[in-house]
Amino acid sequence: MIYLDNAATTKMYREVIEKEMDVLENYYANSSAIHSFGMESENLIKKAKNIFAREINCKESEIHFTKGATESNNIVVNSFSTSENKAITTSIEHPSIYDALTNANYKDVIFLKNDNEGFVDLNHLRESLDEDVRLVSIIYVNNETGVIQNIGEISKIVKDFNMNICLHIDATQALGKISCDVDKLGVDVMSFSGHKFHGPKGVGGLYIRSDFLPKIKPVLYGGRQQIISSGTDNHPAIYAAALALEMQLDEKEYEYISKLNKHLRENISKTIDDVYIISPTHNSSAYILDVAFKNIKSEVLVHYLEDNEIYVSSGSACSHGEDNRVLTNLGVDKDYIDGAIRFSFSSFVSFDDLDKTIAVLKDGIEMIREVF
Repeated sequence: MIYLDNAATTKMYREVIEKEMDVLENYYANSSAIHSFGMESENLIKKAKNIFAREINCKESEIHFTKGATESNNIVVNSFSTSENKAITTSIEHPSIYDALTNANYKDVIFLKNDNEGFVDLNHLRESLDEDVRLVSIIYVNNETGVIQNIGEISKIVKDFNMNICLHIDATQALGKISCDVDKLGVDVMSFSGHKFHGPKGVGGLYIRSDFLPKIKPVLYGGRQQIISSGTDNHPAIYAAALALEMQLDEKEYEYISKLNKHLRENISKTIDDVYIISPTHNSSAYILDVAFKNIKSEVLVHYLEDNEIYVSSGSACSHGEDNRVLTNLGVDKDYIDGAIRFSFSSFVSFDDLDKTIAVLKDGIEMIREVF
């Protein structure tokens, strides 16, 4: 099996699975309990917060765990949603931001322009800021194309206008892969999700700068175990996610992933006709390569590759049944947009895997174009 859908989810590290199983079996007390057994569970959450805080350069008290990035994003969007407030975002956000904002009760939601590579129009951002804007939410690494936004420059523009505007970034495809130093980025709130860096599903979190915490409201009410996310803490998964982040960082894999990306990019271009590489070569995550093939239905190609035990994605795994909003906003030609495939990498992928993929891909595209 060749798995090239790591932007959708990653394979858990074996060591992380074993550690989570150990916690499930031996440290199962409720972390909110005041007895010593419960405090052992709570200590694992504290250790997890320490790992995340060290990586993103914040205080442990500024880390808050949720059920995942979708919950995190919805918490942020709904915290500032009133008929008197405005929000600014982009048209190429993940659905958990885009849909949350389009269904929220804002006075107005402004969608920033972007160029054909997916980079935000900073002049449009400057023009859109006014006294009613309370939230600016920008995806850090685009989940379909890998484009990395210049968050530092965005922060400067926003904060020079009004320090009290909340700048939120969705760092789901960034944490564990590129620098997420919140101080250098200049962000107030940041979302992340454990299963994107070889941790378990169902756990994610928010960094919330301490002076913005009073402005953040939960979407579920109850025990408020993580202040902004009610419900019994899944401390085995929280601890496992932190260990997974630590392991991925220890691998120092970015150079290897970059070589994988370059190898696939170059050989697809050399081997297959009528190809449009959507992911730019600059300011783009090495972990994602979005490629469009002319006169191809991506669903057909995905299933052809699946028949050969190669697993990829036709765009975002969170956008089934929709027109591709992201690629449409990049101005991708209709002849190509239907044939867009997202390849996404991890350290479990080898160069041999990519060579096999290219060979199967070439045969599949030739066959599909002949038949259809």
